[in-house]
Amino acid sequence: MKLLSVFMDVEDPINPLADDAALEIADLFSGAGVIGSFCVTGEKCRTLIRRDRTDVIKALSRHCLGLHTDTHSYHPTTMELLAELNYEEGCQAAFVAEERGVRAFESAFGRQPAFWGGAGNTWSPEITDALRRLSIPAYVYALTELPNSAVHRFGGVFALPQSVSVSELEWCDPELASKAESRALAQIDAVPAEWVGVFVGHPTKMRHERYWDWPYFAGRTPDEPETTPPIPEERYRFGLRSLAAFLGKIRDSHSVIGVDAALRLDWSVRKPTESARQHFKTATAANLRSAASWPPHRSGLSPERIVEKTLSLIDTLEFAHLPTARNSSERSV
Repeated sequence: MKLLSVFMDVEDPINPLADDAALEIADLFSGAGVIGSFCVTGEKCRTLIRRDRTDVIKALSRHCLGLHTDTHSYHPTTMELLAELNYEEGCQAAFVAEERGVRAFESAFGRQPAFWGGAGNTWSPEITDALRRLSIPAYVYALTELPNSAVHRFGGVFALPQSVSVSELEWCDPELASKAESRALAQIDAVPAEWVGVFVGHPTKMRHERYWDWPYFAGRTPDEPETTPPIPEERYRFGLRSLAAFLGKIRDSHSVIGVDAALRLDWSVRKPTESARQHFKTATAANLRSAASWPPHRSGLSPERIVEKTLSLIDTLEFAHLPTARNSSERSV
């Protein structure tokens, strides 16, 4: 039996149907007896408050909640904001941006975020400084990487990787859902780490044909918000049933906990081996360069300074493990 945390990103500030989808999916998790780890943007928090969607806020509040950046795909994105700044300038800029998100989060939910999750997997190491200052103990969807999807600490905060993912298209397609479920269950079993992050989508993409942020691709900012057409109701309902079935299976076969509960476990940390440091350098640089091609980013965004700043902090890297660990991640990292 493995420890799992199951993630969804709640971020669409434009389409009202996305609010309803977030409500239904939060209730779906609760009905399945599964604690979700929902990543909510600061802008989504402000939107829910403005629309008086206390029902959505209440439903989400039953779960573990993290901050999914302040404004997600609005420009500047995290990487756009920090790509050309030196580390000291970037630390202040990251703090100002994410403090706004934390304040919106606290206004909506009356509590601190349990973690922080990068939008579109974009990131820069100044985020770790901001998280420490904001008393947020971890970031998820980590682009920093050790072998075997190992949990680690970097820049003084925990870093939790995403190892398994199922797309909304798969949940909502009768020809794909069963295969996707089988694949995800097999991947969970195959991950050698003691904790596994499982991503199961976005409420807005379960409900709409396209992501809410497509008008912001390639650095654009539309003059007015543009809504996205919904998918047929029958497909959406099928997607909910598919997701519910998957949640039931992992509930019965594994221990599903929120990120907050995962962080309360008795983690020990130690310095990684030299081979693990080399893996970190190669894999993390590749992850950051790949993240720069996230569709909302402006054309020509270079990640190289972010790579340089990240690798310069390698001495803060620590492998995290549980005392009972008997898997290959502890032996080889």
